[in-house]
Amino acid sequence: MLNKKSTDELTTVAGIASAVAAHALSYGIDIAPICKALELDPEVFQSVTSRISLDRLCRLLEACALLADDEAFGLRCSGKFVAGSTGPFGYGVMSAPTVRDFVLFLEAHVQYATHASYLKVTEDPKGFKIDWTFAPVIIRRNQFVDMTVALTLMRLRDIIGQNCDQVVLELERPKPRQPQIFREMLTKRITFDCPINTIRFPAEILDLENPRGDRKLFELMDIQCRNMRSDVTIGERTFVDQVRSYIQVRIGEPNLSLDDIAPYFGISERTFQRRLAEHHTNLNDLRDEVRRTLTLGLLTESDLSISDISYRLGYSAPSAFTRSVTRWFGTTPKGLRERRAA
Repeated sequence: MLNKKSTDELTTVAGIASAVAAHALSYGIDIAPICKALELDPEVFQSVTSRISLDRLCRLLEACALLADDEAFGLRCSGKFVAGSTGPFGYGVMSAPTVRDFVLFLEAHVQYATHASYLKVTEDPKGFKIDWTFAPVIIRRNQFVDMTVALTLMRLRDIIGQNCDQVVLELERPKPRQPQIFREMLTKRITFDCPINTIRFPAEILDLENPRGDRKLFELMDIQCRNMRSDVTIGERTFVDQVRSYIQVRIGEPNLSLDDIAPYFGISERTFQRRLAEHHTNLNDLRDEVRRTLTLGLLTESDLSISDISYRLGYSAPSAFTRSVTRWFGTTPKGLRERRAA
C-alpha cells in the first residue's frame, strides 16, 4: 500500500464535502459505511474550519460514482452545495469585487482550500491561465476535480452570468461517455484527456464587476485564509523528511530546482545544500528516491497507463521513465507490473 501518513498530509477543507452525503442519498446510497471504512467522519463535513484527507475524500467520491453508476457524480454534487460551506475561502470567492479579484484570490488560496501539488498562474494580454494538478499518490481524483471545478464556475457564473461560457477548461480526466452534461454545468469550451488541468479566463471578462461584491468582506476573507493555512511541516520530522514530503507533493513539476525549494524553507541555496549534505544526501538523490517509491506503488497498485504515470512523476517522456524504472528494478515498467502480478 502507499504510505498512509504521506497521503493524509494532503488535506482539503472539510466543508467541500458537505454536499456528498445529500447527493449520494438521491441515489439511495448511504455514505456512512463507506466513510467508516475510509476512517472519515461525515459529521466533520459540515465544519468550515476542519480539514480532511484529500486522498480519503477522493476515494469516497469515486466509490459513490461507482455505486451510482454515474461518471458525473462529482459534477452533480455541486447542485447540493450550500454557499459558504468552505468558510472563508467560499465567502472570499463570492465577495470578490471583480473577476480579476476572483482569479487572484484563487491563486492565493487554492492551496489552503485543497492541497494541489502544482499550481501556476500566468497572465498575458489574452488573460489569466491557471494550471494545476495533484500529487501522484492521489491516484483517482476525477470526481473531486469535477466537483471543485463545478463549484468554482458556479460562483463565477453568479458574478458574470452567461459570460462564463467564455472560460476555457482543459481537464486531465478521460472524456466522459456523455460530455454534454459537463458542457452544460461547466463551460461549452471544454476538452478532456489533457496533460494537466487548466482554466483560462479571457481578458474581456477580467474587469467585469460582481453585483454582490463586497470589498471589505473580500479583504477580510483574504486575511482569514492566510491565517488558516495549514503547515506542511507537520510534527517533529527531520529536515530531510520535510524535504522528502515537499518533493513528494510536487513531484509532477517539470523543474524542481534549488532556487524554488530553498526559499520555501526560508534558507539560502547554499545552506539548503549543506543541511542535506549533513545527512549524506542531496536534492537529486531525494527526488530519485521519491520517484522510485511512487513508481512501485503506482505501477503495482493502480491501472494508470505507463505514460500517465510518467507524466505524473514529472518525466518529459515515457522513454525517460522507462530508463529510470530499468535502473531501479532491472526491468521495464510493463515487466515490473507483470512480475508483481505473477
